[in-house]
Amino acid sequence: MNFTEVPYVKYDGVKVNNICYRGVLDMVIDLIKQQKCGYICLTDVSNLIVATKNPDLRLAINDSMLSLADGMPLVWYAKMVGCKEIERISGAALMKRLIIDMGNYRHFLLGDTEDTIEKVIAEARKLTPNIFITGHSPPFKDFDDEDNRDMLEKVRTAKPDIIWVCFGGVKQERWMNRHIATLDRGVMIGVGAAFRFFIGEIVTPPEIFQKMGLQWLFRLGEAFIKNPIHCIKLVHQRHIMTSKVEYLVRLPLEVAYGRQRVRQTTGSNEKTDQQSSDVRRQ
Repeated sequence: MNFTEVPYVKYDGVKVNNICYRGVLDMVIDLIKQQKCGYICLTDVSNLIVATKNPDLRLAINDSMLSLADGMPLVWYAKMVGCKEIERISGAALMKRLIIDMGNYRHFLLGDTEDTIEKVIAEARKLTPNIFITGHSPPFKDFDDEDNRDMLEKVRTAKPDIIWVCFGGVKQERWMNRHIATLDRGVMIGVGAAFRFFIGEIVTPPEIFQKMGLQWLFRLGEAFIKNPIHCIKLVHQRHIMTSKVEYLVRLPLEVAYGRQRVRQTTGSNEKTDQQSSDVRRQ
């Protein structure tokens, strides 16, 4: 299946694809074999709500090859609207599974520190000993043209099949959207803090928190214990609490709109199928 054929729903204009991990794996492999480029976004509630108000972020997510539901609240919304294939796919989980399932492909880590990249490479080789994996740590600032040229040149030189982009939410989506056209091969995947989850520096929340859609609360609690002041600043900067409240308040209306759009699409498809059948009978 071509990525343009993957069904999706929209929450206030922001795309979330109806797809499971197996579908993502097949699509990434197919794109690489065709020597085409694309990028994948991991969309959580915070990013989604920001995207409803930020045209650049909304464009970046909607132009992506896939926008995956990184959080149970988005899975619940999609299922209420009528999606059956969708499942939660976090950046860390996707990274681990693709490194195992695509160990014979070339991987490139872009983002975080050199120390973190070295640890990710070591961990990846524990899972897949013969994997080709390298990376680059860009400067921790707003990238200028020289930074972008340097990063893209390093990516092109490595000739990776998968580029793991770890700049953090909003920044990585916009960066991938702006620069995907400059690459001649590879799939970029924006994974936020996945590098640190992958090496165990950030603890993965217990399964019960993940199933309840409260992994963010678990991580917030841990962050507050470690550094209360930094945690409070992060909550404010990322609109963590306000985005959750806004999402829940708007959810019933978005579900109603979503079901209406699905019915209209289904009705249109049924009408087209009937017209085709009438033509064949003639």
